[in-house]
Amino acid sequence: MIKNSKYYLIIALFIIFNTNISMALEEPAHKIIKSIRSINKKLREFEENYSDKSSEKLIAFSIKLRKSFSEIEKTLYQTKNRSNQDPLNFPIKLTNKLAHLNRLVTMNDFPPTNQDLMVKNELSNLIQAELNKYDNLIENDLKKFNEEFSELELDYLILKK
Repeated sequence: MIKNSKYYLIIALFIIFNTNISMALEEPAHKIIKSIRSINKKLREFEENYSDKSSEKLIAFSIKLRKSFSEIEKTLYQTKNRSNQDPLNFPIKLTNKLAHLNRLVTMNDFPPTNQDLMVKNELSNLIQAELNKYDNLIENDLKKFNEEFSELELDYLILKK
């Protein structure tokens, strides 16, 4: 009977550990990575379409925005992996580290160690800091970019001939 209780406690700890990891940070981080890629694509299109002198200041702002978003993406996720051997050449980033920790914890028959929890908390804090940077860019800089775009009365869709 005691062994069964201990077993259920271990399962409960796994569920709590995994739920905290995947629900709280991994999923939002991956959504943000997709969002960053979409935003960067749109900003590149803007830079290509408005490369004339009239919107030079806004293009510089766009480039700065893209660099800021890309830094967040590169901190969260390894963007240089292209082949099967690339993970050997480029280190894994925060989201992969957290996912790997999750995998290591769930493959054993005992609860997470204090070190597991400490690493999880440290990685979670680092990921949350990047999520906060992203939110700040969206709320402030991207909003400012859109306002300046509107002030210049530029066309949103352009057909190139």
